[in-house]
Amino acid sequence: MESVHFAGSQEGPNSPQDQSSSDRGSRRNSVHLEEVVDTEGHRVFVETYPSPHAGQPIRQVENTRKIRRNYPDVGALADPEAFEIAELLMQSGVSARFRNRYLRLKRFRNKMPWHNNRALLKDIDKLPHGPDWEVQPFRLEGNCGEEIVELWKRNPLDVIRAMLRDKTLRKYLHYVPERHYTSRDRSKRRRSELWTADWLWRTQQLIADEFATIISCIVSSDETRLTNFAGNKRAHPVYFTIGNLPKRLRRRISKRTSVLIGYLPVPTLSCETNKEKCREIKRDLFHECLASILAPLADACKTGGVEMPCSDGGVRRIYPVLASYVADFPEQCKVACTKQTHCPLCTCHPKTRGDPGDSPLRDRDDALQTMQEAEEGPSARFNWLGLTKTRPFWADHDYVDIGTFLTPDLLHQVHKGVMKDHLIKWVTTILGKAILDERYMSMPEFHGMRHFKHGISSVSQWTGRELKEMTKILLPAISDSNTRVVQAARALLDFMYLAHFGSVTDDDLDSMEEALRTFHNHKDVFKELGTVTTDKGFHGIPKIHMISHYMHLIRELGTPDGYNTETSERLHIDFAKLGYRASNKVNATKQMALYIQRLEAIDMHATYLSEMPETTNVQSGEVGSTANVEGRSGPDRGLALDDDMLEEDEWDAWYDEEDEEDPEELADAGVRVEAVVTLGRGQYEGNPWEPEAQPHGADEGAILPVFHPNPQHVLAKTPTATVSVSYIVREHGAERFLHAVHSFLAKELPEHSQTVFNNESKFNIWSRARLFHSPPPYQPSEGCHTDVIRAQPAKTDQYDRLSRPDALIPHYC
Repeated sequence: MESVHFAGSQEGPNSPQDQSSSDRGSRRNSVHLEEVVDTEGHRVFVETYPSPHAGQPIRQVENTRKIRRNYPDVGALADPEAFEIAELLMQSGVSARFRNRYLRLKRFRNKMPWHNNRALLKDIDKLPHGPDWEVQPFRLEGNCGEEIVELWKRNPLDVIRAMLRDKTLRKYLHYVPERHYTSRDRSKRRRSELWTADWLWRTQQLIADEFATIISCIVSSDETRLTNFAGNKRAHPVYFTIGNLPKRLRRRISKRTSVLIGYLPVPTLSCETNKEKCREIKRDLFHECLASILAPLADACKTGGVEMPCSDGGVRRIYPVLASYVADFPEQCKVACTKQTHCPLCTCHPKTRGDPGDSPLRDRDDALQTMQEAEEGPSARFNWLGLTKTRPFWADHDYVDIGTFLTPDLLHQVHKGVMKDHLIKWVTTILGKAILDERYMSMPEFHGMRHFKHGISSVSQWTGRELKEMTKILLPAISDSNTRVVQAARALLDFMYLAHFGSVTDDDLDSMEEALRTFHNHKDVFKELGTVTTDKGFHGIPKIHMISHYMHLIRELGTPDGYNTETSERLHIDFAKLGYRASNKVNATKQMALYIQRLEAIDMHATYLSEMPETTNVQSGEVGSTANVEGRSGPDRGLALDDDMLEEDEWDAWYDEEDEEDPEELADAGVRVEAVVTLGRGQYEGNPWEPEAQPHGADEGAILPVFHPNPQHVLAKTPTATVSVSYIVREHGAERFLHAVHSFLAKELPEHSQTVFNNESKFNIWSRARLFHSPPPYQPSEGCHTDVIRAQPAKTDQYDRLSRPDALIPHYC
């Protein structure tokens, strides 16, 4: 770590010009930069917010000792072994009838802590749990009756209080805004987490309280189906998290950093026959419900903050400010109170939406004033802005800027929108389904890339993972097409991959803007070739317009991977679908809320029990490793890299970030994380990356360094088989195998070059080898990468159909 000190009061680029007087008074006469490695692995120079009191405790907690004697009597769940049974039964998602049947099995009779499911739930309901649920009814009146619906909600302040006091999150919580620079001269910014972007710094300046600790509140919602085949049951969950936590933790469902705070009602509105009136009632209900759920946050900010104890022992005065709202495009328009023909972020006209340009962003005060004027009488500006007559829930939140409030949506806007719904359809029309399918099918199978053995035109329902795999080979598949088509497609792909970066510099943002300009310069080729045939043309494609706001939103809120709706889609499984399946489908919302509360209680009690051995050891003076204490909310750990661990369809397996190892967690558990793979006999290790030598006499800063991968090569401990030379020649088609062996020995082991082999000589063979690449030095946020080389003969099924083709054996120069 290195500290850099600059004299003078010079400010870096992108600094807000409208600083408050209190901030000017507190600004020091120098800027202190600290050289650190950020959460994405980049070396940056950090400028901390100039006020020394921002984000700091106002006092210490009076009694920091953990008082465990107040823990309630939880019956049989106090026994860790009995709790293991309850945890398994509750988290497995089985029905109450199944739990009853299991607890009453004759084999376990009189051996179980509970004799039936009711007794089990009675003990679980004694456990401490998350925030309590409240029910608020709403009366909806139509032209032929009325309908009463219920809003189920929890207090978001209680959620924040629980997160700030969670000691497992203590070292991850970040309370102070920062600016990260790529060099000491502060000429270029780097943005990744929310606290490194501009919105938090600017908002901190707007709050007069010098001890203010801003809690950046992130809300997301999405309506989802609960029934798969019959029925039309739907739920509308609302999730809550805070931007003070790193985005990698917010994306991990097992960390419980995304919390369910409400179920919005989904009315049928059979009491209203007018469809336009139905849409208006649903829109008003949406905003009234969100205003009710988020009211405690607005009240806390208006009344001078709320004092909360934190896990580091300090009491902070927190201001829970709404930072962003994560939603798909229809819900974004609903939040912004705009029609779907307009942009929810800017004031561009629908007839110019497909053209490049910088339309003014929507202004909070202007929008509220325009909506107020429309209530009093006709307003031309109201219609021009495409607003709807609704009082938005964010009107009560003083620091919400609607032009920055709605986040990028990589899943729906980029993958399912621009790529699948438009670019893929355009190139399919140009090349033809048969040709494009043939090119996808002809691609050889390779580790880390999905093989579309039936092409892509026959896929009726795409997952986010499949869409990402499809775009990996889109450019080679169309490389011989029209030059302008290739340039436009490449520009969109460049933009997509830049938008996925976990850490973005000013140069990366300039590259994203250049990629969009390139696309707009060549997009007319799609109309010329007859792929865009609608009257509105590109003006009728809102998602192409929405990605033009990504650069602004990254500058304000950080990179899009912290706000992706894929997380919400995954949360639906735990917080909506599983709860509904476990219910009896009658008054399901109540049962779903109780189901979530019980699962939270199970997780909290698991944490309590896992701390007990550690506490006992500390109190008794014993020193021991805690590596054997398993986290109950994460995936299994410590799986060896053995050849038998992976199935034959490994490259088609679903990738889930939950399966990633977290080095910091392993270190906390007493596990030493080695950066180098241990190699056995016959295996060798390469240098992680080899820089290419610069030309003699070249200017050191004029040419960007070039690195070549030199990964670590690893084989399984035991070979796949020991076979004869004749088998290798016959099954693997290696006709020159013996010649290659003699050549290798002559070059590498000349003392054994005279060894004689024949067709019956035995050799150990491995079906695969792994190449471990360390994070690239030019982009460490990409993380480690593993390539797999396969050597397997063709395989047929009982009907002589080819079930596995010959694996390719790469040749290295």
